[in-house]
Amino acid sequence: MIQVNDLEKSFGELNVLKGINTTFEQGKTNLIIGQSGSGKTVLMKCLVGLLEPDSGGVFFNKLNFTGMKEIERTRVRKKMGMLFQGSALFDSLTVEENVVFPLEMFNKDMTKKEKLNRAHFCLDRVNILNANHLYPAEISGGMKKRVAIARAIANNPDYLFCDEPNSGLDPQTAIVIDNLISEITKEFQMTTVINTHDMNSVMEIGDHVVFLYKGNLWWEGSSEEILTTGNKEVEDFVYASELVRKLK
Repeated sequence: MIQVNDLEKSFGELNVLKGINTTFEQGKTNLIIGQSGSGKTVLMKCLVGLLEPDSGGVFFNKLNFTGMKEIERTRVRKKMGMLFQGSALFDSLTVEENVVFPLEMFNKDMTKKEKLNRAHFCLDRVNILNANHLYPAEISGGMKKRVAIARAIANNPDYLFCDEPNSGLDPQTAIVIDNLISEITKEFQMTTVINTHDMNSVMEIGDHVVFLYKGNLWWEGSSEEILTTGNKEVEDFVYASELVRKLK
C-alpha cells in the first residue's frame, strides 16, 4: 500500500501538485489519469523519489519514504519494479540478459544459476518463449513490453510502477498488456500504479482510478463509477472522442 498525504510540488511559480491525498492499494491496479499537464508524471516521479515534493509525504506500508535518508530509500527502491514508456530495454543485451540485469544490480548473493532460473520464470510468466537469446531489435513491440514487464518483476517487487504501458501498441496488443499487468498484480499481490491516458485501460483494469485536473485530485473511484460521475471535467476527459460520445 502507498499513501500520499498533502503532496505539493511546484516549479518556480507553477504549482503542479496541489495537496494530493490518496491511497494506492495492494493487489489492485491503481490508474492515474488526466489531460497532458495535469500532474500525472510529476506525481509518479514523487512516488518513486525522482522528484522531491515541496511538502507532504509518500508512505510505503506506513514508512515515510519522503523523510528517509538515501541509504534507507535504497532499501525501499529494491522493492520497486518499473515499466518505462517505450520499454527502455538495453539494445546491446539479449532478452534474457535484460531480465537478469536488475538481479545483477540488487542481488549480489544470488548465484548465476539462480539468476538465470529467476529470469526464465519471469519470461515464462509473461509468455515469452524461445526468444531468450534474441536482441530487442529482433522482437515486436508487444514482445518488448512483455520483456520489460518480466524485467520489472524480476526482483519480486512489492510495488510496480508503469508509465504509459500501452504507448505505441495496437489496440489488441494493448489489451493483452493490460490484462497481463492486472493478472500479475493480483497473483503477486503487488501495489501497481499506472500512468495512462488510455480509456481502454481504465475500463479494462481500473480497480482504482485517480483523475488529476490542473494539479488537483479532482475525482477518484472505480472504472464502473467513472462513467457516471456527473463531474464535468471527468466527463470531458472520458467522452473526449466523438465516437465514445455517440455510444454514451
